[in-house]
Amino acid sequence: MSGLVFEPTRIGNIKIPNRLVRSATYECRATVEGFITEDLINTYEDLARGGVGLSITGMSYVREDGNQLPKMIGSYSDEQVPGLSQLAGKYHDIANDFGNNSKIFLQLGHAGRQISFGGYEGEMVSSSAVEERIHKRTPRALTVEEIAELANCFGEAAGRAKIAGFDGVQFHGAHGYLITQFYSPYMNKRTDAYGGCPENRIKFPLQLLEESRKRVGNQFPICLKMNGSDRIDGGLEVEEAAYLATLLVEAGFDALEISSYIWEAGMREKVVSLPPESQRKIRERNLEAFNLDLAIKIKDAFVKNKNIPIILVGGLYRFETIRDILETTPIEFCAMSRPLICQPNLCELWRNGPPFPEAECIHCNLCTKDFLDHGINCKGVRCINKEKKAKRLTYSFKI
Repeated sequence: MSGLVFEPTRIGNIKIPNRLVRSATYECRATVEGFITEDLINTYEDLARGGVGLSITGMSYVREDGNQLPKMIGSYSDEQVPGLSQLAGKYHDIANDFGNNSKIFLQLGHAGRQISFGGYEGEMVSSSAVEERIHKRTPRALTVEEIAELANCFGEAAGRAKIAGFDGVQFHGAHGYLITQFYSPYMNKRTDAYGGCPENRIKFPLQLLEESRKRVGNQFPICLKMNGSDRIDGGLEVEEAAYLATLLVEAGFDALEISSYIWEAGMREKVVSLPPESQRKIRERNLEAFNLDLAIKIKDAFVKNKNIPIILVGGLYRFETIRDILETTPIEFCAMSRPLICQPNLCELWRNGPPFPEAECIHCNLCTKDFLDHGINCKGVRCINKEKKAKRLTYSFKI
């Protein structure tokens, strides 16, 4: 009845107990300098109890100028290893106590030119000096020497993740962040070895992989989250994304998570969703699994590396849909973000089914609006709709 959903499989040499993934989600619960807090650990303890097969943390910035939003996790300093170790350790302890053996990956990234208010306040860097049109700021193009320095930062951060006890890492290469800014023709206007043809534009994440392997070896999973489409004129389209994906897996990435959008693209849609990868009103607009076609086309392009798993994310909230995707398509994992903000125990509810209730999340994006509105004063990313309902209920009891 549950199909493949609760069947184990592997990413690299790591056994993942089921096919449900908590996609990386900004938490706004670290310190201003990116250090781990008890509040942040509590968030991951809830996920460990909730039955998900793999949790991927919110993006941790590998260098201080890569901090996009306030109170993001940092992975740029050896001083952060003890806190990261505490997070990974507590997660594993609880997952093992509950008998689900869930795994946890640390996401590594750099915002590049896509820095919001409350993030890094200095000079922004990117693949090219192309204006970021939401905040109307133009970054400085990185030199070849600086690209090598950043690759080293990713490598060192991957090493910290392994030392801290994480089961693997994922590079954030989707949604318009620095890695996207190199492989996307919309943002990469370079004329040197890192620009122009697809083979040049993909060199940056391949360089990050090479530097990371030097620190963690070949048995530690390294994955990449990437766009199947930028969903903007002049941006990456799925045909080229599929070709780039083949180069990535041939180079040694252990899994790819397929998403879409850069932030600028979302501002041009009839229904504006911020961030656009978190599309609003999924049910009303019939956008369930809106990246599925992209993910299938990318997986179908794998001729030599069909065993490398694809993780699908975007608009998933029904068990039956996830079960059908896993059974009838080549996709190996399905990932969710907002449904697990609302219900961190959703996967456990499904494991104990039937019944298999739909996620309570209504994709209203009040969770994202809260951190965009309040910045550093945000109390942590959480389900605001649920919070409002609880307040109304409390008020009605008082009356």
